[in-house]
Amino acid sequence: MKDSYLITGATGFIGSHLVHKLVELNKTVHIISRNQNANWRLSDINRKIHFHKINILDKNLRNLINNIYPTHVFHLAAYGSLPREDNPRKMYEVNVLGTMNLIKSLSLKYLKLFINTGSSSEYKLKNRALKENDFLEPLNNYGLSKMTQTFYCQKEAKINNLPIVTFRLFSPYGPFEEKTRLIPDVILHAIKNKNISLSNPKFVRDFIFIDDVVEAYLQACKIIPKPGEIFNIGSGTQSSIEKIVKIILSQTNSKSNLLWGAKPKQERQIEPKTWKADINKAKKYLKWKPKHTLENGIYKTIVWFKNNESLYVR
Repeated sequence: MKDSYLITGATGFIGSHLVHKLVELNKTVHIISRNQNANWRLSDINRKIHFHKINILDKNLRNLINNIYPTHVFHLAAYGSLPREDNPRKMYEVNVLGTMNLIKSLSLKYLKLFINTGSSSEYKLKNRALKENDFLEPLNNYGLSKMTQTFYCQKEAKINNLPIVTFRLFSPYGPFEEKTRLIPDVILHAIKNKNISLSNPKFVRDFIFIDDVVEAYLQACKIIPKPGEIFNIGSGTQSSIEKIVKIILSQTNSKSNLLWGAKPKQERQIEPKTWKADINKAKKYLKWKPKHTLENGIYKTIVWFKNNESLYVR
């Protein structure tokens, strides 16, 4: 049977990159979405993918999947990753119940790999790099819902010997990212020399270029990890907002004024002094590691935004 790929959350930032790459590799790609048509991120390849309008909470999902027989599932559909997505009930419905419905709907006879997409928000804050076996103590509803989602996937994988693994993503960035995110927001203002409103220069994240994230998903398809495994997908280093902004201003030759403190801190987020991934497990078992430096990834992102700025004038 020919391999086929099912992507949930395919119209989002990360999912759309995975879809583009799979199409580039001439794979059979199916996506499910609540909307009737593929959005702006997929408009250029709309005719090269199989589009299915359905919600992952729909009880008829099993009937749809039984007609697809996906061998690989990349599960990225989620609610709560953006600050405006602040409904706790919906977080649990989409992230937990949606994941349960998706797994129960799969044609397990043909399934080779299911990659559940988790989040670094599942972790308890520490003063060192975060490891997959660390004690979890999420500090907001989104992290709590993603932790529950991960544990459910791990339980199903181990009890039923299913090829389900979880990628805990840290902070992907790159083309197609939501314009309200830090890096796109700074770039879009910097290339026009506009004032840039920012929060605290010392806040840190583990930023990883989107192409490296995509490569991790593809590499897992070659390795097929043990059921229930969890892998951190990050750069392994942390960078401050101040560093990110300096790189962008330098690479764009921008004369933008920086308004530190003009943007309020997210109420749901506790900002740690350390937030970075220990990626040794991914290096060892997936034979994967990031290829892009922060400077190189930001450069590619700036070039793309300059050429596609019109997509964000909405």
